[in-house]
Amino acid sequence: MAMHFEVVGGGPAGLYFAYLMKKSHPKHVVRVVEQNAANATYGFGVVLSGRALGFLEEGDPAAIARLTRRMQTWSDQHIVHKGVRVVVDGSSYFAIERLALLEELQNRCREAGVEIEFGKRTESSADARDCDVLVAADGANSAVRDCHTAAFDTRVVELENHFAWYGVERPYGAHTLTFVQRNGLTFCAHHYRYTPAMSTFVAEVDAATWQGSGMSSMTDDERKRLFEDTYRDTLRGAKLVSNRSIWRRWSLVTNGRWHYRNIVLIGDAQRSAHPSIGSGTRLAMEDSIALWRAFEAEGTDVQAAFERYERERRPVRDKLNAAAERSIAWYENVASKMALSPYEFAYDYLLRTGLMTRERLERDSPRFMERYLENANLTVVPTLRQE
Repeated sequence: MAMHFEVVGGGPAGLYFAYLMKKSHPKHVVRVVEQNAANATYGFGVVLSGRALGFLEEGDPAAIARLTRRMQTWSDQHIVHKGVRVVVDGSSYFAIERLALLEELQNRCREAGVEIEFGKRTESSADARDCDVLVAADGANSAVRDCHTAAFDTRVVELENHFAWYGVERPYGAHTLTFVQRNGLTFCAHHYRYTPAMSTFVAEVDAATWQGSGMSSMTDDERKRLFEDTYRDTLRGAKLVSNRSIWRRWSLVTNGRWHYRNIVLIGDAQRSAHPSIGSGTRLAMEDSIALWRAFEAEGTDVQAAFERYERERRPVRDKLNAAAERSIAWYENVASKMALSPYEFAYDYLLRTGLMTRERLERDSPRFMERYLENANLTVVPTLRQE
């Protein structure tokens, strides 16, 4: 029996689910509704670990292979503290411009026969009556979910740190975290290239820095200039590029229930992902795979598919949620870590979530661990290498 799937939200999660479902069941009606234009995107680049990319290939290896051809790739992670660059080996990373990712997924959807309508905002879940399944993939501020917050047991908690997403016309050699202490205040930047010429640059400060630096009373332009000055060595003369780069606090969205009637939540609509534990894009697309697999197993039994999706996906999300909470606590208390030596700081950072262990680091990152054991208790002279 042919089914009708309505997907609200044309981000990576909604598009990947629509593609997988239509490709597997050409007779199904699969329609995506997105409030923005086809070529509109807010943000810059998306980074994925090699392991994350492997998970996404479980949905459709050919589709992910096409994406990787447009990706930047590198090994290692860099953590810069007290002017010292600590290199952590044992990982692989891939990054792609967010617009390029959306274009590729849109093309895959069209080739499979998915209907996509842009420029239409869903203000309510009234459309749920006109389809067998309504997939809410419309982000942390989901309009569909917010029509039924009691049914989904939706909770939103604002965290302490403030952040803003920027770009910069400078290609960094690796996924890098750069911590700066200035006048007793602590600044953090996450930066990585996503094209041969451009990088994402996420600026973050803890609550004490937000107040102590005067950022709380600044305009966003003034905050951008403050970060350009604080990170002038890292930026090497480049200016930060804004694209709706609004300073705000992290909002943690959770839902006690993931489905209601014929509506199901995926991606940030279901649970916002704190970026410090990995790509929210990756987690959202994995939700898409899990929901698609649930329908593959249960066929046209919508409620059985919803229950299987939540039963099988929730333990994974709960594990990552617990790790995210520990990572959030680490960032909110980063000032207390700044006295550590560079290698001690990096080691503490890597173990912050509880997912990584010393034994795993010794196995996966032997060169880092060798340098850590050599340098952890030593006073290190800054030797920041030019990129």
